[in-house]
Amino acid sequence: MIKSSYFWTGAVLMAVIPLLTIDVIQHYLDWQKDVRWALIDVVQNTYALDKQQKAAILDKAFASNQTLMFLIYVKSFAILVFLVLSIYLFKRYKRQQQPGLFKPVLLTIALMTCFVLIKVLLVNSINTNSDVHILSLNPDETTFEKLYADHFKGKVVYVDFWGTTCGPCLAEFSNFTQPLKDKFKDRNDIGYLYVAQGNEYIWHEQIKKYNVTGYHLFAGGQQYEQLYKESTNDSMILMPHYLILDKNGNVAEANAKQPSDGDSLYAQLSKYLEQH
Repeated sequence: MIKSSYFWTGAVLMAVIPLLTIDVIQHYLDWQKDVRWALIDVVQNTYALDKQQKAAILDKAFASNQTLMFLIYVKSFAILVFLVLSIYLFKRYKRQQQPGLFKPVLLTIALMTCFVLIKVLLVNSINTNSDVHILSLNPDETTFEKLYADHFKGKVVYVDFWGTTCGPCLAEFSNFTQPLKDKFKDRNDIGYLYVAQGNEYIWHEQIKKYNVTGYHLFAGGQQYEQLYKESTNDSMILMPHYLILDKNGNVAEANAKQPSDGDSLYAQLSKYLEQH
């Protein structure tokens, strides 16, 4: 085992660099969705917003721009500093002990891999919001029948098919999902089910970032496609896509309104909430 403090300090700094790089990439993707696409939506009036709604979205976009740019610059600078320091420390270690390359390189790569795995596992396993429920479904199941019976029996369920890097899906989360839940916050006979595909690590990150409370299912590509087609009877997958399950667990609306439709969606949901 290498006992040099120069080596281990340099190796730790080098191992932190991939973590910071992941963060920078994530911040840039967030900037694309939360700032760039938000501005495009407002300019193109994608959601037929009034002036007050546009102002609220723009305020949020400008605040996100400041925060994300600050994080990108700071973490990028930290990457550069850590890289320079680690190279310096590795050179000090080499002058001190004249080691071979294989063992130091192998240990550094192992440490970097360990740090990345810890980050991924922590993100995937830690849920600090008690209103977020992660579900699983057997790979051979292609309907919501079992999920409904286990978690939603007797409730109207609003189902959201989305993708982890789908800009319009995330725009709905950012601007319109919370008003929907506020509208029905006094009802205990409505549930929310979010079915996602894409990258599982990003899936956990997006749920936390947008504070998407409710029940969440991550489905692999084939299972997602089967669930989508069985529920919508549509051969083409479009995201986001929404369903409404009635109080018997049947698909009552295979092409439900989206949260940004506001009153139109609220009327749809209210219709099935009043049924017994």
